Amino acid sequence: MPIPSWVTMIATVLLQLVILLIAAGIIILIRQHFRFFKRLHVVPVDVWPPFLLTFIYWLSHQQVGGSLIPQVAIIWLTAGLIALVWQIFTDPKMTYRRYLVLFWRLSDLLLAISWLVVAIYMVVESF
Repeated sequence: MPIPSWVTMIATVLLQLVILLIAAGIIILIRQHFRFFKRLHVVPVDVWPPFLLTFIYWLSHQQVGGSLIPQVAIIWLTAGLIALVWQIFTDPKMTYRRYLVLFWRLSDLLLAISWLVVAIYMVVESF
């Protein structure tokens, strides 16, 4: 009896979640045990965007007939441009550093939401 595709998709999503949590745990351990890294303002979620982009590709490339990465990238970059325009108009002393930190944190949030939406869509689509 073959395994249903929705079971495989749920197992893939759970495996990806475990990988994300392991990556976060490694960052936490590095920050606790190495003095140099304690000064960095990096939270474990900051290492997730490359993983999330890869996971979105893994989830979507077989089921949809192509990857959903272009759609996610367009939404991601549009949000980045909106944040840039907003910051230009609201902050007269805007710096690249402040914008890039804002963009990276926005990427954390937006890519995590995109990954969840793609995962739910793929599971529902596989029924």
